[in-house]
Amino acid sequence: MTGPLSRRHSFARALAQGVFVALALAGPASGQEQEEEPPERILQLSLEDAVRIALEQNLDLESEGLATRVARFNALGSWGSFDPVLTATGTAREQEQQATSDLSGGEVIEDDSLQLQAGLNFPLTTGGSIDLSWFHSNDQTNNQFSLFDTSTTDQLSLTLTQPLLRGAWERYATTTQREREIDLARQEATEAQVRQQLVLDVYWAYWDLVSSIELVGVRLLALERAEKQLEQDQRRLDLGAGTEVDILQSETTVAQQNEQLLNAQFNLRQAEDTLRRAIFQKPSGEVEEFLASWDWPIDPLTPLPDVDDAIATDWRSSLALAVEARPELWQRRHEIDAAEVRLEGTESDRLPQLDLSLSSTSNGFDSDPDESFSEASGWDFPTNSASLDFSLPLRNRTASYARRAARASVRQARIALDRQELDILAEVRAAVRDLNYRSRALLASQKSSALASKQLDAELVRMDIGLSTTFQVLEFQETLATAKSDEVTARAAYAKALVKLKHAEGRLDPRLEEETP
Repeated sequence: MTGPLSRRHSFARALAQGVFVALALAGPASGQEQEEEPPERILQLSLEDAVRIALEQNLDLESEGLATRVARFNALGSWGSFDPVLTATGTAREQEQQATSDLSGGEVIEDDSLQLQAGLNFPLTTGGSIDLSWFHSNDQTNNQFSLFDTSTTDQLSLTLTQPLLRGAWERYATTTQREREIDLARQEATEAQVRQQLVLDVYWAYWDLVSSIELVGVRLLALERAEKQLEQDQRRLDLGAGTEVDILQSETTVAQQNEQLLNAQFNLRQAEDTLRRAIFQKPSGEVEEFLASWDWPIDPLTPLPDVDDAIATDWRSSLALAVEARPELWQRRHEIDAAEVRLEGTESDRLPQLDLSLSSTSNGFDSDPDESFSEASGWDFPTNSASLDFSLPLRNRTASYARRAARASVRQARIALDRQELDILAEVRAAVRDLNYRSRALLASQKSSALASKQLDAELVRMDIGLSTTFQVLEFQETLATAKSDEVTARAAYAKALVKLKHAEGRLDPRLEEETP
């Protein structure tokens, strides 16, 4: 960094060190003497460091990151509805039954059975399912008409069920999963928006702090000039060349400058706390050191920028960037996607129910369990079936009005996107207009400050030769202090206008550019 900006930065750094010493030695506003321990350290912080710390430690951003993790887990977990489901049941039964006729097979029929049943269900993304089931029963009986005293029955069954109209195929069957994925994308856009707003807040808080330090410096210099003028007036009075009125005017000015310095110091402390709030994170362990850090003065290492003539101010190019990069627009587009997914579901609900079912069952029966299972697994005695189930709700008002509501929701989401685009268009134009104005205002304030300095120098020369008065010199001193303050304020406003345009374009945070869809 070279040239006037480098010299101004060196001057500002030296001025900042003087400000910190003044703040450490400053007493209470009431004027009562009170010793105050000097701060343990000065926290030197560049603008890049402030942004990095905020992105790592800000609690609001951390909370949004956790919300994104929740949405991601919900999206991944929603696919669990297509996970296979295994079921198993075991039943033991004993039964004694009194004979009711000569054909009952005995006076008292005793039946003992052990039954095992297992099934495996495979949900399909087409909306149907495949079911594989196995039934095993081992029976003992004293019924003389039974073929075997001990027998085994096995049954294997394979069934495919597939909707053909309502609820059919992947677009409907995966509606919940698509909605969860859209929720995740929408939450990621929300996190990006919070992150960009955080970076904007850090930039503004940082520039407020830098300008507050420079304003304190301006008031310190103004107070030094007023005190120096008071000393000169006192010497002139002692030599018989001055008046009591000059002393009174100088003392009044010193008191006013003290008041304005106190106000500037108060604003500085407020600006420091605002920046701390954005970048500090409450610790989970030691609290005393964290609380003590809030008393450390912050020394900002990055100076306020000077006017850059190379900055593009074409609002159309800025709008093109914003349309692609603004997280708010990502959210609105995701809301349209979610509404369209719900509309597809209502379109399917209006259709008749037509389900295809294909089933094949094999049975095995023998006194030997191995033979029974072999017959069943070999499909020696199969039973095959195919069926179509049809149903048609008459009128179907629920689905009909749900479809109308879904269509209205899609239209509403599109209007919200159009409105957001109009808001961003207006925001971009306002940001470009504000940057143009702030750059010209900064140049004007710099010229005004330079002229006010020359006026004061000329007036001091006039006073040395007796052509001016204390009152006129004090007026020019206050004019210079006001011009310097206006220049600092204009430079801070210009810095904010720069970052405001970047925010409007959606390129304030470099990570947002990587995530632009």
